[in-house]
Amino acid sequence: MRNGGTVTAPYQVEDVEELLGVMEQWNIAEMHLTIGDASLDLVRTVAPAAIASPAAPAPAQPAATVATMETEPVIIQAPVVGVFHLGHRGFPQGAPHVGDAVQAGQVIGSIELMHVPTDLVSPVSGIITGILAEDGTGVEYARPLMSIRPFEEVSEDEAGMLPPPR
Repeated sequence: MRNGGTVTAPYQVEDVEELLGVMEQWNIAEMHLTIGDASLDLVRTVAPAAIASPAAPAPAQPAATVATMETEPVIIQAPVVGVFHLGHRGFPQGAPHVGDAVQAGQVIGSIELMHVPTDLVSPVSGIITGILAEDGTGVEYARPLMSIRPFEEVSEDEAGMLPPPR
């Protein structure tokens, strides 16, 4: 936009520098930010050794392959950087616990960044087997947060004969 011959933008240099500092601190390679009609893409070059650490967990399996691995838990990872919060106002017990049943698509927590929460949604129906991050702690992208053992899949005919999950 032009205003009296000068270019105006919703982003200030100090804001961009602060975002770059956060990206470096949390080892974030890419960030997309949209304010109104203006958008900003920040990409920083990260050394390959910094991206793939030996302790880095394998990404969660897609839902299509989970059916073949009933005994393997699905690891729920942080989709963004921020402060992890267990539970959600729609979660019946207030916060999920080990042993609770969750349904695919159910909000089981959130991650807050700059006072904006991002819902953490279960990709599978199953039983929570582990909570791997404490409520209220800062988490980085792809940090393991929960493990869920998926329910055994059954055919539509069998589904009518089974009691609902607890």
